Amino acid sequence: MFSCYGESSRKRKCVPLNNNVKKVCFNEKVDICATPSNSKEFTMANFPDHMFHIGEMIFTSVNTFQKHTRVHIRVYAADDRSILHPTKSGVSLKPEVWSALHSKLSCFRPREDFESAFIIKKDVCVFNHSDKDNVSVSIQRIFQRKDSSFQFVPERVLLNGDNLDQLHDSYELVLKCVKNKLLTYTLSEYVMAEVDRLPEIDSFYYDVDSPHGLHELFESLCKCLTKYVSNTISLFVKLDCVVCQDDIVLPEIHECMNVSKRDCFDVYFDRALYNIDW
Repeated sequence: MFSCYGESSRKRKCVPLNNNVKKVCFNEKVDICATPSNSKEFTMANFPDHMFHIGEMIFTSVNTFQKHTRVHIRVYAADDRSILHPTKSGVSLKPEVWSALHSKLSCFRPREDFESAFIIKKDVCVFNHSDKDNVSVSIQRIFQRKDSSFQFVPERVLLNGDNLDQLHDSYELVLKCVKNKLLTYTLSEYVMAEVDRLPEIDSFYYDVDSPHGLHELFESLCKCLTKYVSNTISLFVKLDCVVCQDDIVLPEIHECMNVSKRDCFDVYFDRALYNIDW
């Protein structure tokens, strides 16, 4: 049931890719992606904070690589030493696509619309393989061709009902990790650009690993960032205020006047996060 897309794919103008992709096998049963020799090893009992277990051998993870932050939903396999390795079965999503996927799955009723499929942001397709006894969906990346048809990326991930529930429950934790990755990377880009401008003077005790004044520079940039977006933050908060929108002059009950600075940042970041091509 899970391997047949033929007729439905043609109806959706979807053309499957050639599945002859390069794979690295550590054993004969599972195709496992090669990992750098210097990467940290982890097991089911010990995995990093940016990874979230959603059942069986499936993990959601967040990373930033080559200036792009991505959310991954991927199957892992354990070798003879119980070390986990990512397999070819999975998808890598932009933060805005991952958020849209979460929203769609939150209201999705797999047992009410069998053999259905839907496309999210022209980037990922979800197929419903559920029947009356079991919930099962697959997620597969796509891209749109010039003739408006969609072509599949070979890799996909298959999730059951428990996986979907845990994927939904992990949303806030993944979102927090995405925010941290984006902010840390963005600020570090600013910091390192400023550090590179420092003159090479011995009296500065300049060290590439611990440049003089890096902490102060980081704090200064944080303040600059806060000042730069403060007006926009206030605007977003007022957009959510019923009193401001209705032009009612009752300042004592304005919702926007009782929002803390921390909450203002959360409102701004959540609105801005998925509108930026990270």
